[in-house]
Amino acid sequence: MAESREWLVQWLRDAHAMEEQAETMLSGQLSRIESYPELSERIRSHLEETKEQARRLKSCLDGLDEGSSMLKDAGGKLTATA
Repeated sequence: MAESREWLVQWLRDAHAMEEQAETMLSGQLSRIESYPELSERIRSHLEETKEQARRLKSCLDGLDEGSSMLKDAGGKLTATA
């Protein structure tokens, strides 16, 4: 049973890091496509969905008395920025 919990926590941390990475990428895109209002609106909408998903994943981790992986989150954001 402990192994299943470890797998779940690891998966939640990975998913949270991916959402953080997506948030960084989408924010960067928004700043570069101001002249495309329809695309900007869709990306803005997707960004809000992504933030909500990250919040939900963090809530799941908190509910398990686990935190997100700061290393994975930072690594994902760094990759997205590059």
